[in-house]
Amino acid sequence: MEKYAAIILAAGKGTRMNDGSDSPIPKVMFEIAGEPIIRHSVDLIRHAGIDDVVLVVGYKKELIEDFFKDEVSYAVQENQLGTGHAAAMAKPLLRGKTESIIIFYGDNPLYKPSTVKKIIELYEQEKPTVAMLSVVFDDPKFWGFGRILRDDSGEVIGIVEQKDCTPEESLVKESNPGFYIFNAEWFWDNIEKIGNENAQHEFYLTDMIVKAKEQNKRIVAMPVSRESEALGINNPDQLALAEKILKERIEENDRS
Repeated sequence: MEKYAAIILAAGKGTRMNDGSDSPIPKVMFEIAGEPIIRHSVDLIRHAGIDDVVLVVGYKKELIEDFFKDEVSYAVQENQLGTGHAAAMAKPLLRGKTESIIIFYGDNPLYKPSTVKKIIELYEQEKPTVAMLSVVFDDPKFWGFGRILRDDSGEVIGIVEQKDCTPEESLVKESNPGFYIFNAEWFWDNIEKIGNENAQHEFYLTDMIVKAKEQNKRIVAMPVSRESEALGINNPDQLALAEKILKERIEENDRS
């Protein structure tokens, strides 16, 4: 049995990249720094030492499959029913084959390999059921990420998407960029138990955090080193910002 596999969610249409209409290409195939977004995401996880990668594809999936060919494996999400549903599509490929699974969004390619290595180290040291990255924003409403909720002792007890936040929850600054490590056996036993009783009527991957808490499983969260690591790409302005960040990193590495 392998120690880790990565599931990268890459089934989105990218309508916000194309003025609200269906894009001619999947969102993750828009380019930054001369390569598709998804290329950077795959390279990120490979540089962190994870070789087994499954891309969950959907909209115009053939464009992604033609690009990577046999370099990765593929699971297909025919209908976009949410991030939890997307992750579940990899179950036939991975169940019983890995001890742990890393899941993140293909349009979030800005994590540093060093950060990914650190969260893996934390997961191996603490041995929780779930380890996740977090980010503290000065203006969380602007970024619109789900909020990480903690109890009085500082333990993670859940994540609430911005659309579902109460006014008090919307003020929480610690946010969820969507990078997780799960105990694989627990994840596959529970992923199909989550519901879609929310504003979007979708199956949220974040509900797995709630599920873990309900079962008194341990959850740990580690902040990213810089706010910029956690930024996703949903529109042309964010695409331009991601390219700027990547180029600055390349320049920093050249100087060091």
